[in-house]
Amino acid sequence: MKTSEKQISRLISILADLRGPNGCPWDKEQTYKDINPYMLEEVHEVMEAIDNNDFEELKKELGDLLMHIVFHCQLASEEGRFTLADVAEAVCEKLIRRHPHVFGETKVKDSEEVLRNWEKIKAEERKEQNHGDRSLLEGLPKALPSLLRALRIGEKAHRVGFDWSDSDGVFRKVEEELSELRDVIASPDGAQDGTKQSRMEEELGDLLFTLVSVGRFLKIDSDSALRKSTNKFVRRFQQMEKEIRLQNRSMHDLSPAEWDVLWSRAKSAV
Repeated sequence: MKTSEKQISRLISILADLRGPNGCPWDKEQTYKDINPYMLEEVHEVMEAIDNNDFEELKKELGDLLMHIVFHCQLASEEGRFTLADVAEAVCEKLIRRHPHVFGETKVKDSEEVLRNWEKIKAEERKEQNHGDRSLLEGLPKALPSLLRALRIGEKAHRVGFDWSDSDGVFRKVEEELSELRDVIASPDGAQDGTKQSRMEEELGDLLFTLVSVGRFLKIDSDSALRKSTNKFVRRFQQMEKEIRLQNRSMHDLSPAEWDVLWSRAKSAV
């Protein structure tokens, strides 16, 4: 394997050249906000490579993501804000500070205690930064995918003791939220003010939030689980499309019973 220090230095040099006087016109025009959407796209491509268990692709996608990190650092370096070395030093200090059971004398019995200590250390950091009055739930980007944000919020509440005592409790809550949604759906329509639609949206949101908690109790990432199920649906639907094309038929002409037959075949095939 190649030495990482040499290759990181080369990457930094390449980004500096791209932004330099004789560099690329496009790269020289970019700002933090300009490249931000591309960075988000790279994160999702990394996730897809992991889902596909494709390590060759993962290597490439991690490289693309690293390039974006170095790009941001290059912009900051040009403005005299910070460098990649500063970023690395900051995260090293954070890792050491938040792992006293590894780099200090603290003793822990399991990963659950590690996470509780993590939240305590973060709370102490907020106090040191005069942010002691900030909510425990602050710091989670609102732009996170909704299922992932719901999971992280549930985890944070759990670490301070606000949670169901067991999985039975959260399953009862699912039944309660599902019942409330059904009640709203069955209720008569109100005035033309969107009240019923708004209530259905609220109850569906409550149900989804609780289902994320089910996943958390089962140690399943709901965002990942839904992504995999969606991909599975796509594969099966595409299998049905292939069969329909072979039959030289139109999807719009199929009866519900014919769709059921095709779906059953697709489930067996993929």
